[in-house]
Amino acid sequence: MSPTTDHSFDTTRWSLVSQLRAGGDEAAAQVALGELCQRCWFPIYAFVRRVGLSAADAEDATQGFFQHLLTHELMSQARRERGRFRSYLLGCLKHFLGNEWQKRNALRRGGHLAAVHLDALEAEERYRLEVEAMSTSDEEVFDQSWAHSMLDRAMQQLRAEQRDDARFDLLAPALTGSEDRAALMQSTGMNEGALKVTIHRLRKRYRELLRAAVAETVESEAEVDAELAYLVACLRR
Repeated sequence: MSPTTDHSFDTTRWSLVSQLRAGGDEAAAQVALGELCQRCWFPIYAFVRRVGLSAADAEDATQGFFQHLLTHELMSQARRERGRFRSYLLGCLKHFLGNEWQKRNALRRGGHLAAVHLDALEAEERYRLEVEAMSTSDEEVFDQSWAHSMLDRAMQQLRAEQRDDARFDLLAPALTGSEDRAALMQSTGMNEGALKVTIHRLRKRYRELLRAAVAETVESEAEVDAELAYLVACLRR
């Protein structure tokens, strides 16, 4: 199992934002920001639903928000010194809902940002399962959804590195410590020693990928641990 390099991590880095401010390739910026939308759409959708919009309006608002980011070049105005990318994005969203959405609520679903995938059924199902029953604030809902997105991203990366998808599906619960070792030995055909080594390596790589994902959203390496700790705390609320 050899780690693979994911160059798409570069699309959410503050370094890319700096490049956009300096006047980078416009076509590349559109692609990069489209990928950003792909990664961040659910925390945006969850927050918008939580503040009171219907499922249909939340879908429109989510699409409209990302279109707003592109047309108003808000990403090119971002600066690393403003802190965590998560916080900057939420601030942009609040501004959009407070000042722009009421003017644009007739926007046709999907707008001009065809690259953004937003499955309405998936969005509502995730909202019902992950968010609806939360008693936390709207901002905490955003942060919890963001944390889940970081975990999902790391898990997808880890899965992509595996040669045996079926075995990975069996071992995936062990990444969070919820596994039946005896059952896993039987289902995977590994002895106890091999299973322990495999689980240890998977957990180590999962932590590396999660850390890399979080590192792309903060100002410096020094902030990664604090952001990780905050996101873990969000998930425990």
